[in-house]
Amino acid sequence: MTYHIARGDEKLGEFNDLDISAGLRDGTFQPTDLCWAANMTEWEPLSTQFQPPEPKPSVAEKAASSTEEVYWSTTARPGDLELATRIQRVLAWLVDWITLLPALIMLSQALHFEEFALKHQDSPRDQLPVEFQRHIEKVVAENPDSVLVPDLILMGIFLVNMVLLIRRGQTFGKWLIGIRIVKFQSGQKPGFVSVILLRTLVMGILTCLPYVGLGLYIVDLFGIFRHDRRCLHDMIADTMVIKSR
Repeated sequence: MTYHIARGDEKLGEFNDLDISAGLRDGTFQPTDLCWAANMTEWEPLSTQFQPPEPKPSVAEKAASSTEEVYWSTTARPGDLELATRIQRVLAWLVDWITLLPALIMLSQALHFEEFALKHQDSPRDQLPVEFQRHIEKVVAENPDSVLVPDLILMGIFLVNMVLLIRRGQTFGKWLIGIRIVKFQSGQKPGFVSVILLRTLVMGILTCLPYVGLGLYIVDLFGIFRHDRRCLHDMIADTMVIKSR
């Protein structure tokens, strides 16, 4: 969100919430400075909209706190944390898909997807889902063990990523690249509801909707070009992606 900032009679300009949070810590802005945004009825002190900066810990205090404790601090603000770069987010996404690729290829071969595609390339589109379901049932009935290995691999990858997301806000790709998901504004661990239900499940359902799903997927992708690099799934889950410490 963009705020107009003023100090007394002097207007300092327009700034987003990330810049203001950082400015309060480095002294650029004061808690008594006034702010106004489109959803506000009147000018208010910054202290009413933003948490006042905490005193900087001493070297001894920093040494006493573990990296994980500092990272998930309840006083963390967006300005304290460095956003993941666009390249890092794309690389993490690619790594996650590459880990799935061997199992997906095995599953495709086991279910004879290529054979199905050639056989039904001229079939009406509205009949394809039914024909595809019959094809899978026939293949599995004839050789139920053919899909066991790829299914177990996919399930294992899914479980590993789910545990990493819940415990650390990371998929395998995000862990490898060195980025993670946190709650927007607070910087806290996102938890099951945010990363699994809202960020993954709800977004997955929306992008599968007929007519609008593809448009939502494109909007989601281009969200990475926002100043805070929050995609549509980040908005839904109230999250952001930052660099790991």
